Amino acid sequence: MVFFLTLFSLKSFGEARTDKFIIEAWGGSSTKGVIAIRENGRLKNIVTPDNEIAWLNRLLQQKYGPDIEVVNRGEPSAQAVELLHGTYKYKNSPPWATSMSGSTANVVLLNFATNDARHYHFTDTAADYVISPDQYRQVMTQLIRLAENQGKKVVLQEPHPLCGRAVKWDIAPYVQQLDSLARAQHIPLVAQYQRIKAMPDWQSLMSPDCIHPSVAMYRNKAEATFAVLIAHFGPQMAAFQQASEQRRARHEIAVTGTASQPE
Repeated sequence: MVFFLTLFSLKSFGEARTDKFIIEAWGGSSTKGVIAIRENGRLKNIVTPDNEIAWLNRLLQQKYGPDIEVVNRGEPSAQAVELLHGTYKYKNSPPWATSMSGSTANVVLLNFATNDARHYHFTDTAADYVISPDQYRQVMTQLIRLAENQGKKVVLQEPHPLCGRAVKWDIAPYVQQLDSLARAQHIPLVAQYQRIKAMPDWQSLMSPDCIHPSVAMYRNKAEATFAVLIAHFGPQMAAFQQASEQRRARHEIAVTGTASQPE
């Protein structure tokens, strides 16, 4: 699902880098790229290089060129509120307002809900970090506002559905809050939850823990995110890549007196 196509000039991106069009991806383990594998009869979590953000990088660079870059800022098990305050899983990052003031990103992807729902279900963390769906909406609203205050464009990503014993975490109310927030604030949304649940035998594309995607599911998710980014920022990414190539050509002419010919 795509909400409200918005076109804007490259100048509206705040203090973004001029040599790269940067998309920063923030979230938990599914942003980082965790998959579960069986090793000696037991499940083990590893980070796969073929994660959603890596696939997304490939898709964008294949379409636009090497100056479009997605940076993976995911932290396994992270909640949105931890990103906001720079605590727990995001303890090595400053509070979100500071992160955004120093960020060179043009676009920020936010993918949170699963760990928020998990901690709310088990009540297994500090009281201020046990976040209800309503509180989750408030936290996400703050993350959006602080990013936009620094000229960033925000894209919200729904979580993928869970299966097996993780179903009891009940992430659906968090998805509903995220979707409602996207509509209310006209924020681009990558619809993953119901879309994936509608796929035949989607559980077979999950890791054996039924929490993390498989590599195939990561690619599927990347393609959905890719479609939203193209719909909302395609002209800007194309213009950026073209401008970068023109700068390189001018530099080459200045240095060598000639420009290299395309193959």
